[in-house]
Amino acid sequence: MPLTASATIAGNTAGTADVALSLSPTTALFSPANLVPGQAVGSPQLQVSNTGTVDEYYFIFADWQGVSPTTATEAQVLADRLNIYIEASPATVLYNGNIAGLYNQPTGGRLLISPQDDLLTFVVSLPSTTGNIAQNLDLSVDLVFTAQSSPLA
Repeated sequence: MPLTASATIAGNTAGTADVALSLSPTTALFSPANLVPGQAVGSPQLQVSNTGTVDEYYFIFADWQGVSPTTATEAQVLADRLNIYIEASPATVLYNGNIAGLYNQPTGGRLLISPQDDLLTFVVSLPSTTGNIAQNLDLSVDLVFTAQSSPLA
């Protein structure tokens, strides 16, 4: 036989909040064409603004795919080797690893107090140990930002 228990607590209220981010600029940050092993390219800073009504945690994802004639398998090879370094000012590393691993980063989210901003710097590099396996491969990468009002549990 199932058992259900409930309790009523006087004085509790519920409300709503607006969780929102804006990014500037909204154009491409960089276009590192023809990187060779050992080379890196940086970007201008990206401003991430908390435009919501509450403090929030944001996360960064990489949505990547091959650019023709690069196949999906070849794109995976490049995404596994292409490194992306993301730093928030002042000197806080949010992620430093391959494009393929840029998922739900930073771990636990980055707290952004309302209505403050973060300035992010990105550096993309192809490690010198890559060799010729990534030669003539092309990848398109969209950086996706999500936000929520509490950290991941």
